[in-house]
Amino acid sequence: MRVTFSPLTRAAYLAAGKACVSTKPQVAFPLRKQEGRITIPTAKGPKVFADITIEATIKRGISEAELIIHQYLGYLPEFKCHLVKVEYDETSEYVLIDNSGTQIALAGEPIFAPDTQHIAAICQGIEYGGGHPNSLQVLEMSNGRLRQVWRLEPKTGEPYRICWTSATSLLLSRTMWTGKSPGTTFTYAKLEIQ
Repeated sequence: MRVTFSPLTRAAYLAAGKACVSTKPQVAFPLRKQEGRITIPTAKGPKVFADITIEATIKRGISEAELIIHQYLGYLPEFKCHLVKVEYDETSEYVLIDNSGTQIALAGEPIFAPDTQHIAAICQGIEYGGGHPNSLQVLEMSNGRLRQVWRLEPKTGEPYRICWTSATSLLLSRTMWTGKSPGTTFTYAKLEIQ
């Protein structure tokens, strides 16, 4: 699969943005967290996501807790997978778990294509200095399995907003971290999946 970028002016981006489609796939909630644990049955055995609290004493008796919290967001029948949000102290990620037990991590919230055959996700990682990946991801449903088919980790700009305008087209705005005013300049593009 190939993804092409076509630069857009701000005016063209705003005009094209009127065609953005927000798709919410069907979600079933068959699982419940019990005693801080989510257990997802798979063909390779259960996948367990357990909440964790680690207390650590740092300088001069001051303690700090590190938390990992899991939130079950449901089963997505169109994608044949469960969706879990994992929250850490200063970041989070989303994990898709299919019936075979395969896990795919998304650095940002999944954004579903209108045909429910693709998922996009973005994460801003330059401003936060390494705690988050700076990435754009596209996943595709193919032969009954969800797989990542494209990923980009830009070095000079953060993906700021992304939306689907069709089953194979996305609009992207980026915050640029180069030039005279880093973090205040935006660029715009249309992405086509081929």
